[in-house]
Amino acid sequence: MFTVQKFENTPIDSVTYIITNPENNLAIVIDPGTENDDRLLDYFEKNAVIPKFIFLTHEHFDHILGVNYLRSQFPEIEVIASDKTSERLPNPKKNLAIFHNQINLVVQHADILINEGKFSWINLNFEVFRTPGHTDSSISISLENSFFSGDFLLQGSRIVTNLPTGSKKQYQESIEKYDHLLKGLTIYPGHGESYIYE
Repeated sequence: MFTVQKFENTPIDSVTYIITNPENNLAIVIDPGTENDDRLLDYFEKNAVIPKFIFLTHEHFDHILGVNYLRSQFPEIEVIASDKTSERLPNPKKNLAIFHNQINLVVQHADILINEGKFSWINLNFEVFRTPGHTDSSISISLENSFFSGDFLLQGSRIVTNLPTGSKKQYQESIEKYDHLLKGLTIYPGHGESYIYE
């Protein structure tokens, strides 16, 4: 059993999710995309939740703007990302921050590098999938019947594949590879509302 709390970010309307295990009150934060986001701190304090991990689906600034703040507030927190995402985090050109109001966003490398596989975090069983297309670094994470897709899946929106390292071909291959697995799952996308994959 687990809970999911959603926060819409600014200045870009990406989405942050907090997955909490109510048995131990430990949490994973997926794609913290608002700088200095006190809403998350208020949520943790109000619910007596301890954030143990930050999971990054990819390196774009609207999904990582809150990483530095969470690291400063919770020194023990560990960042999970793909190796390619981790390599690009400290580079404002590669995380695209420099192209948005010239934000000089530098995020230090991830603490835990993964690409795919099954993992136990906060005493819950997750599976991580390589889902390139939006970027070649993109990964998604599933938990029971929930699938947190980052920008791999967006309901009713065309997936952007023309940014650096994006590929329409890789995106189509990812969709074909995982289509059977995704059917019936609740998708928690990187932008917009959750929905059932059909």
